[in-house]
Amino acid sequence: MKTVQIINKKLLGMKTAKYGEYITLNKPLLVLYVLSEYKKGHARMFDYASEVKPNLKMLLRNYGPARRGYATDMPFWRLRHDEFWDLNNAELCSTNGVREPEESELIKFKVSGGFDKVSYTALTMKPTLIDEIANEVTNKFIPQENRILLMTELGFDVKINHNTQDELLNGIVSIQRDIEKLKSNKQLSETTKQKLINARVGQGEFREECLKLYPLCPVTGIFFNALLRASHIKPWSHCVNARERLDPYNGIMLAAHIDALFDGGWISFENNGTILKSNKLDLQTCESINLPDSIKPFRADSYDYLEWHRDRVFEKITFTKS
Repeated sequence: MKTVQIINKKLLGMKTAKYGEYITLNKPLLVLYVLSEYKKGHARMFDYASEVKPNLKMLLRNYGPARRGYATDMPFWRLRHDEFWDLNNAELCSTNGVREPEESELIKFKVSGGFDKVSYTALTMKPTLIDEIANEVTNKFIPQENRILLMTELGFDVKINHNTQDELLNGIVSIQRDIEKLKSNKQLSETTKQKLINARVGQGEFREECLKLYPLCPVTGIFFNALLRASHIKPWSHCVNARERLDPYNGIMLAAHIDALFDGGWISFENNGTILKSNKLDLQTCESINLPDSIKPFRADSYDYLEWHRDRVFEKITFTKS
């Protein structure tokens, strides 16, 4: 068996626990983070304290089920039992077993981790393999509704199924184009760039602030974090500045299927919460998804954004789509 096939088999076979009905994403997200950094030219090993902990915690908060705390030391330590992960300075810790030591020891002894030398060499010799393996890992472990956003944020080339609609593909290309523009903008600080990138994919601080305004989808009542989208009311690409793009009042938390209707212009909202339904949205669809007539009224800070959506997104679909 070729080295790459062996790597792929080990990655897809890594052991994961369950959190209720869902698998925990700690290990898969750590692997995807490391692969994304390898694609950028990162060295083989990653320092736990300064690299793994903050970045994995952010990914877990954005893409994992909502929890009171996010374990980053557990996957970092336990991945070595999946036969592709090395740890440096692990022998200095008080335990070398399956269970991880106290996190303070990982920090004190500057423990670092990364793919083993054989795997790292094989991947860096042919960088296109990183994208291929990342797609495989994502498709196996990451919930479908989060795959494209996660892959885009981490900078992977996303493989699209041939049956995917052109609108979805165009949306992905648009997101990737906007992210590249942000990365190359020398007038923005790195902190501002990251905030805007997170907002572009509905994650990070923008998502957290939207969740404060809308702890659940106001249309469906769904509150499970992984099924909610932080949707811009006035589309990100049409915002005139960073303030509009990061403004939580230009956002609304919607269940994935409602977000698709809102983003596509099939529905919109009056300021008082009345749901506007496009004449291209058939009655059967409205009934099958139990689309209500109205939701709770919006705050005044959202009125201008809602007006923009009604005039420029919803109205366009209603009157010009054939």
